[in-house]
Amino acid sequence: MSNRGSEPEPEQPREMPPPVELPDELVEGADRSINIGGDPTPGGRASAFASEEPDAYVAVLVTESTSDSPDFQPLYEESFVLLTAHSEEEALEKAREYGKQQEISYHNEHQQLVTWRLKHVVEVKQVEDATFDDGSELYSRFFRDYARYRSFEPTLEGEEP
Repeated sequence: MSNRGSEPEPEQPREMPPPVELPDELVEGADRSINIGGDPTPGGRASAFASEEPDAYVAVLVTESTSDSPDFQPLYEESFVLLTAHSEEEALEKAREYGKQQEISYHNEHQQLVTWRLKHVVEVKQVEDATFDDGSELYSRFFRDYARYRSFEPTLEGEEP
């Protein structure tokens, strides 16, 4: 006898249909990004039911290298990372996730353990001109003390970082 129109038996779990995916030719650059948040569909492809397009953000991250070696001098890296998000809060969370995913430990040429860790997410800022043409501004900030800026920016003195 058919159960058409009635609820399934409790011991039989309901299966959800697979997500609707766009064809590869409609997903531009689908394989060029890493997963740093959200709930991607299989293969990292966009769902046909996705909400409005996310905005582009630039995150400024600082990572620090450390080692147990007595003569090791810490090294810091400032990186600018392009992210997409629906809000500044989501972009900040994605920036933190990205920074954590980049953390690594390895042995250098002297067999000393070197560890790179996220030190700080300095800023997350929405990209105002997301056309990404020549001359598109991705990030800027204002400061008043050029001498202090110059003191930590070795390339201004012609030094190699």
